[in-house]
Amino acid sequence: MGAAYHILGRTVLPHQLALATIAAVSLVALPNPFASSAKQVDIKAGSKEEEKFIAEYLAKHTENAEKKH
Repeated sequence: MGAAYHILGRTVLPHQLALATIAAVSLVALPNPFASSAKQVDIKAGSKEEEKFIAEYLAKHTENAEKKH
């Protein structure tokens, strides 16, 4: 058998250490699947009419996109 590491008094084989490293990195790198994906959009318009127009446009097109899928 090959070399083994002694970590905190326990014997750890190299392949176990490699799998633990891959698991730890994937937990840090992957996004949280339970996080909310709905985001609120801030509308920064110059006037109230422009803000109203943008809000209506987004609502109209969001409904159309949901109907298509």
